[in-house]
Amino acid sequence: MNSNFRTLHGFFGPKFRVFVTGKVGFDNFSINNQNPQTGFTNTVGLTNGATYFALYPGGGMEAFAGPIGLRAEIGDDIYFNSGAHNDMRVTVGPQLRF
Repeated sequence: MNSNFRTLHGFFGPKFRVFVTGKVGFDNFSINNQNPQTGFTNTVGLTNGATYFALYPGGGMEAFAGPIGLRAEIGDDIYFNSGAHNDMRVTVGPQLRF
């Protein structure tokens, strides 16, 4: 037996996408110490122009309505100088797709 029943679906709204990211690279520190008597570079253990191996694990969410979207990301910038040093990083901003 045949039926003439049909369904039409129409969904509208932003598209959400969750993502995970991982990056490998370096962090470079430059210090302009105008008063050498303060001892800032000795206190934090950095020398001028120091470059260290770094990792960046992170994740976030993107939402798009057509070509215009919003992206939010949170991660941990980890550089290695006599052990691991963690710096949390949070970014939020608009995004355009071409």
